[in-house]
Amino acid sequence: MDRCPLCQSHLTLCHYRSGVKTIQSLSGVSQMSYWPKHCENPNCPNHSVGLKSAEWLQAAPMHSTFGYDIIATIGWKRQVGHQIYDDIHESLLPKVQISASQVRHLYTERYLPLLACNERTLFGQLKQASEKSGLIYTLDGLAPEGGEPQLWVVRELHTNLTIRS
Repeated sequence: MDRCPLCQSHLTLCHYRSGVKTIQSLSGVSQMSYWPKHCENPNCPNHSVGLKSAEWLQAAPMHSTFGYDIIATIGWKRQVGHQIYDDIHESLLPKVQISASQVRHLYTERYLPLLACNERTLFGQLKQASEKSGLIYTLDGLAPEGGEPQLWVVRELHTNLTIRS
């Protein structure tokens, strides 16, 4: 973004880098960070807010080193392929450093909430964010290999809440 979503003033880069994280995906390991931006207008509520990078937020869930492609693969193999966790773990080992307990955790704590979109219950938080700084939606899609169904995730950028998947 080049313009503030609230006042349309120019956005400038902050003087610090943020969000350094290592991300494992099916295609390899990478490290990401971003330069937040803030509004130049001192009267705007976004003047003191460091706006996060949408690309950074779409690489992996907050506080997770595993990318959405791994989470989607685990969910697909578990729900559609009816595989047990140990078999899913074995199939991921050639590409990803992951334990069997992490496979279970990613399925129950990351995949199922994406599937159920349980963040929709946090409507009050979204309303508050919309009144304070406006809502910015991001859309990210994942096209898995072998003709499997695509995964689409719609998130709100300020709160990082998943709206729909």
